[in-house]
Amino acid sequence: RPVKLTVTEFLLLQSLAQRPGFVKSRDNLMDAAYEDQVYVDDRTIDSHIKRMRKKFRDVDPEFDAIETLYGVGYRYREV
Repeated sequence: RPVKLTVTEFLLLQSLAQRPGFVKSRDNLMDAAYEDQVYVDDRTIDSHIKRMRKKFRDVDPEFDAIETLYGVGYRYREV
């Protein structure tokens, strides 16, 4: 089933899914989702990831493809 994502959420997901298993820091993800002149707190990325997980879990309660590596960043699970 389709999952509606914001543009920012889509860009974050795209960045993670392009290299499954590769860890992306919050800074890497901010660079992927925001223009250079836009300032956002790195915790904003956490909020976007949390909302994305919820949207995917609404469709698939067992969704766990986005992993958190505490103190490092996020990665898309390798299949």
